[in-house]
Amino acid sequence: MKITTEPLENRQRRLTIEVDEERTQQTMRQVVRQIAQQVNIPGFRKGKAPYEVVVQRFGEDTIRREAAEKLAETVYKEAIQQEGIEPYAPGTLDGAELRPITFKFTIALPPSVDVGNYRDYRLAAPQVQVPEEEVQQALQQMREQNAILELVDRPAALDDGVVIDVVGRTADGSEFLKVDNVRILLDATSTDPAPGFAEAIVGMKAGEERSFTLTLPADFPREELRGQEAEFTAKMTEVYESILPALDDDLARTVGSFDSFEELEKQIRAQLQRAAQEKADEEYATQVLEAIVGQARVEYPPAMLNQQLDDVVAEVEQAVKRQMRLSMEDFLRFQNKTLEELRKELEPRAADRLKRALVLGKVVALEGLEVNEEEVGTRIEEASTPWGVRADDVRASLSSDSGRQAVRTRLLANKAVQRLAAIAKGEAPELVPVERSEEEAGSTTQNAGSTMQEAGSVGQKTEGVEPGIQEEGE
Repeated sequence: MKITTEPLENRQRRLTIEVDEERTQQTMRQVVRQIAQQVNIPGFRKGKAPYEVVVQRFGEDTIRREAAEKLAETVYKEAIQQEGIEPYAPGTLDGAELRPITFKFTIALPPSVDVGNYRDYRLAAPQVQVPEEEVQQALQQMREQNAILELVDRPAALDDGVVIDVVGRTADGSEFLKVDNVRILLDATSTDPAPGFAEAIVGMKAGEERSFTLTLPADFPREELRGQEAEFTAKMTEVYESILPALDDDLARTVGSFDSFEELEKQIRAQLQRAAQEKADEEYATQVLEAIVGQARVEYPPAMLNQQLDDVVAEVEQAVKRQMRLSMEDFLRFQNKTLEELRKELEPRAADRLKRALVLGKVVALEGLEVNEEEVGTRIEEASTPWGVRADDVRASLSSDSGRQAVRTRLLANKAVQRLAAIAKGEAPELVPVERSEEEAGSTTQNAGSTMQEAGSVGQKTEGVEPGIQEEGE
């Protein structure tokens, strides 16, 4: 064989294979023997027709074409082995010539990732101080949560509790809401079921009925009603005055095992501080990751992007089914889009996710990060427990081979984000060289990238094979 290779853009290579004529003739004779055994040729028993007769009957080009089809896969495998090429995916046959038999393949190569001097990156770590106003707001909310409701015989006012019957109808008279004896707090900031509902109730006494028109909010559960005007009819049953407890030791003992109000206030301040610091650390980890990804030089074949794009489209399809109760076909029709137009629209998202995943895979390889079975088991248990009665089903799903791999890749990705944050703070351990295939690490973390919505964002729910898992960036 005569083999020539030519580099192409986007981590691809053109492979041209010319088969020597002697091997071509041998294969052509094999083809002729098969034809002679399968086809009735006048004057000859099956399998006995001479080579020249079969070639004359079917034409040499036909025989050569059959020989080329027979040779294509074999010579491709021989060529990539001879050239030392490790394809990312099976090669694509772009064309073939018959005289001499020559094949042209396009081969997708594994991705190339250069993260540069990522260990030199530094970013000042956030230090958070909770304002005193937030502490006081939290204490006020605690007072409201522990308020005593006292039945009163007067018109309702804001911040009162009321029991009412409510009916909601659209402009054409269709009923979309009907609840009886519902207890609500007249909160001026509430948009449930529509902005201004609490104010519209103010002034009503027990036994009174009132109708009024409001505009349904942009996040109303029924999408087709959002932004429409609706008529509400409310009948007041009871009015309760909300009596707030004092900020004292009694309140502290009511809400928990605290000996004094000062102890309660101290804990609330510490909780707010911890939550604020965790949020700041999440944002910090995301900022570091974006910086490292931004400076990285990443190349990958189109086949890899197409695979990632398939995953993104599948996620959109699942979201459409779950949130809109629509098939993908109906969704595309309502959007007046074709599937190809949707894929084109989603391509930047898939490209960003793929680049992030490949960078994380490189970090995993360079830093020698590992996830053991104990960590996987612990994470499965943490992810399963909140599902309550479905916990066993979720645990069984995550304990399958594919489920455990999904958990493992997410843990690896999170460790990579945590390590990058530690590097940016100047707190990372010294780098110890390890022997590990970069392709293996890149492939592993690529799976993590296909399931992550945003690597390094703490507490964000992710969809897919691992329900309940949350990303833990820092």
